[in-house]
Amino acid sequence: MTKGSLSDVNVLLIEDDEDDYVLTLDYLESITNFNFNLVWHSQYNQALEALESNEYDLCLLDYQLGPKTGLSILKEAKARDVHTPIIMLTGQSDAVLDDEALKAGAEDFVLKSEIGSVRFIRSIRYALARKELELERLERLRVESDIRAKDRFLAHLSHELRTPLTSILGYTNLLLSRQELENVKPELSIINNNSEHLLSLLNDVLDLSKINENNLQLNAEDVCLNSFLSDLHSLFKMAAAKKGLSFNIEAKTLLPKNVRVDKTRLKQILINIIYNAIKFTSSGFVKVEIALNESSKLEFKVIDSGIGIPQEKLKRIFKPFEQVQNVTTRSDEGAGLGLAISSALIALMGGKLEVSSTLGEGSEFGFFIALDMADETTLEPLRLNDAKNDEEDSLPSDLNGHILIVEDMSEIQMLMRTLIGQTGATADIASDGVEALEILKRNPDKYDLVFMDLHMPRMDGRDTLVTLRQSGLELPVIALTAAAQKGTKEELIALGFNDMLSKPVSVPELGRCLKNYLNAQQNSEVTHIDSVSDELTFLVVEDDADARNLLELLLNSQQVNVVTADSAQACRQHINGTQKFDTILMDIGLPDASGLSLAKEIKSQNREQHIVIASGFDPEPEMLAESQVDDVLLKPITLIDLQTIIESLQR
Repeated sequence: MTKGSLSDVNVLLIEDDEDDYVLTLDYLESITNFNFNLVWHSQYNQALEALESNEYDLCLLDYQLGPKTGLSILKEAKARDVHTPIIMLTGQSDAVLDDEALKAGAEDFVLKSEIGSVRFIRSIRYALARKELELERLERLRVESDIRAKDRFLAHLSHELRTPLTSILGYTNLLLSRQELENVKPELSIINNNSEHLLSLLNDVLDLSKINENNLQLNAEDVCLNSFLSDLHSLFKMAAAKKGLSFNIEAKTLLPKNVRVDKTRLKQILINIIYNAIKFTSSGFVKVEIALNESSKLEFKVIDSGIGIPQEKLKRIFKPFEQVQNVTTRSDEGAGLGLAISSALIALMGGKLEVSSTLGEGSEFGFFIALDMADETTLEPLRLNDAKNDEEDSLPSDLNGHILIVEDMSEIQMLMRTLIGQTGATADIASDGVEALEILKRNPDKYDLVFMDLHMPRMDGRDTLVTLRQSGLELPVIALTAAAQKGTKEELIALGFNDMLSKPVSVPELGRCLKNYLNAQQNSEVTHIDSVSDELTFLVVEDDADARNLLELLLNSQQVNVVTADSAQACRQHINGTQKFDTILMDIGLPDASGLSLAKEIKSQNREQHIVIASGFDPEPEMLAESQVDDVLLKPITLIDLQTIIESLQR
């Protein structure tokens, strides 16, 4: 049937008798509810070409065509993947011929004397209906095939992009940690920041694709709301302060102590919206308001005093790659994916993202999410930086230990020393890195913990830490910084710091840090990995040379022995030898085999062999279960990722 009208039907008549053509045309024109457009062919080859074009909704095929039969055309058409339904016409009844025609693929077998009868009309209706069903089935199969192809393409693209990003980010972070490259650190930071942005954009594109294909699953878990919001507040207060903005999170009602929600996705939603609010606000404030409504739904509002959004643009901002144009500067750049993803995620959570805005005054983004709460759920006021109990909000008073504070600002020296003194511990002062190294050289066993500012004269905190580690001292060192950004903590830990506190240092955070590391010292517990036993040996299977070399370098920095292979064949040669490996870290996409199939092969020979897959995309859970791998690392792989694997092997 044509697209113009459901009653229009294009019919191909294959008939060598002109009288029968005229008769058939007359009969078709007399049938109501259909507008038949009849095309007549009497020659075998022309008829076959017409059928092969698949331009017709129905074919009426005469059995007798001169020296040839319609049955041969029918068989040839089906062999050439012709989808047009064919009704065979014949001048006389023949049960054998009827059976042959149906077996060859005809929709029906009708006598010419029945043309115009109820049976003939019913046969046409059934043939057209079956064609519609077949077209729907083929379209469904095509769409499913396209989705599978798209999924394979995105998985491959993700893997291919994450592999070089592993090298770029990994080597950049290594270079940033080197003292002799201080003069090029601004340029290295630009490379690192842009690489992180590219990785974030890649994640957004993949998330959006999963949402559009209904492939994104929410993973609900029990979340302490106070802790969750405190983390969010800490994440953005520095970014807002850098622009001279106030940033607050306020509760308009009592809030449930615990909620069951997909923590990662809720955090992603709020980060996207708050980030946009700060980005488009040059002065004033950004605040988050939260309330529990009567329907047990949690309502969020993000309000800012920013540039506002023109009314004609409001309907477009939740569409991918849309940005507010002509009212922003080039510094307000972005792909426009954050709000689109947030809107879709909120919809998955049973809510809706809405916006109101006044140009030049500010905007308000609001949404709600449905909560699964028990009747006995505890409601309490919001307390940012809230810990598990009141005792953890204050400094402990029963600690023993000696602490070195490395800080050039006298007022911060005095504050830190006073606070630490309240815990029962003692503190000494060094005004810069050079003085700190001299003190530690004279008294290498005196101190249990060091607090070190990153920005000091003569020698900064990073260089001091590197020199300290090179001298063999492994006591815990906590970085103090007023310039904490995304990735700063990870970078510092990779450099050798044990932890980081953001300035201004909060009393609860300082108290928890002191209890953690001083108690750890008293119990002789190692709080992080500076190096690990050289008894560990990894087999790294990666075909990308840069990524392979980086993994070897990072693992060597942890005193891990590394053997490398660039293919599945090379991997088999190593594991079939005499050397044993504590783990095999293999890429999921090797040139001569799938990493998952290789893992399954290895596990079938040695079930105890520990295997970690490195992948640029999230493999399907069924595939992971079948391959029996022990862990998966999502590229780009960081030193912290590798340290986690090493720790698990040492337990």
